[in-house]
Amino acid sequence: MGRKRTRKTGKPVRVGELRPWSELLTEVLELIVSRLCLEDIVRLSCVCKKWQHVARSLYVVNQSPWLLFSPYGDGKFKFLDPSQGKLYSDQIPELKNKYILCSKDGWVLLSDLLCRAILFNPFTKSRINIPGYHASGVDYFALSCGPTSPDSVVFGIESNDAYRGVTITMFYPGDAKCRTDRYQNTDRALFSCGASPVFCNGLFYCLSRFSDKLVGVFDPQKHTWSILPVSPTNLLLRSHQHRVMHLVECKGEVLLVSVSYPDKPFIFKLDLSQMKWVELESLNGATVFISAYSSLSVTDVPRISRNSIYFSKMHCYGKFSHVYSLDDCKYHPFNQWHDMKVILKATVWIEPPKMGHLLFEKPLYMLCMSL
Repeated sequence: MGRKRTRKTGKPVRVGELRPWSELLTEVLELIVSRLCLEDIVRLSCVCKKWQHVARSLYVVNQSPWLLFSPYGDGKFKFLDPSQGKLYSDQIPELKNKYILCSKDGWVLLSDLLCRAILFNPFTKSRINIPGYHASGVDYFALSCGPTSPDSVVFGIESNDAYRGVTITMFYPGDAKCRTDRYQNTDRALFSCGASPVFCNGLFYCLSRFSDKLVGVFDPQKHTWSILPVSPTNLLLRSHQHRVMHLVECKGEVLLVSVSYPDKPFIFKLDLSQMKWVELESLNGATVFISAYSSLSVTDVPRISRNSIYFSKMHCYGKFSHVYSLDDCKYHPFNQWHDMKVILKATVWIEPPKMGHLLFEKPLYMLCMSL
């Protein structure tokens, strides 16, 4: 028999039996999930199997990269989700006194005080040691993809002006040791890597520190190194300020992002058919996230400004400006970062796992519940 509920008129009203929450209509549940932020979706998925299934099926979508940083280097790390404007914090002892070298597919390459390198996933706490890989002397690092992939390569490049060449160190997860080779530059050109390399279409691309007309290319399958004679961007003729260069892969192409606040950033695409940098006025809806250690791009991410550049520093070259829109050609502040009183020592953009997979595991659930 149903319960009776009394209105203000005093007349009893008979209602049906209350149904359990697990029997909530799927259509209603899908509507609820679509309006929740990340940590609430994780909590919702723990109510029952049906809710977990709906949450997983809905949220295997493009996600915003998170900003990983540690203010003090004591193992207390924070994550910033720019799509939600929310901070997550976690105690990760494995990252104490570690230095960020680069990131890819949710993994970070780290170095300790003795320059020993490891691969670590801060979401799953998985760790992969790299035997014999020392970060000392290496200029920049990059990963082709996450180390759980059979095609994964850890790439490090060191310039050597004495013999007009470079030293490249590679590690394939699962191997017993690293491989280090020396390569002479094409036409004995002076090449010193000046930005984090980027992996695109099976090749590692490196930008010269001294000139954007020199682009180094390494093929990890053929073990070949060459320098492309690319026509320069002539940025020095258009701006007298020092410009910071970033390479990023976007939709299968290599982009060069040149930044000098408060000037507008310049974006170029590497046109291999004409061997030149082609300036872009638009990212065609994509969003670029840049940092000194790794840069990446995404498309169609909810609550992320399209056709924009997100920066990794709290103080964007001296100002509180963290997003640049190519639509209105303006810098915009990201208010959540204004609450941070600590100058960030090291920050890197990192891709969180797909919600239908690793984000429902215990480590991140515990992280969200601790907020």
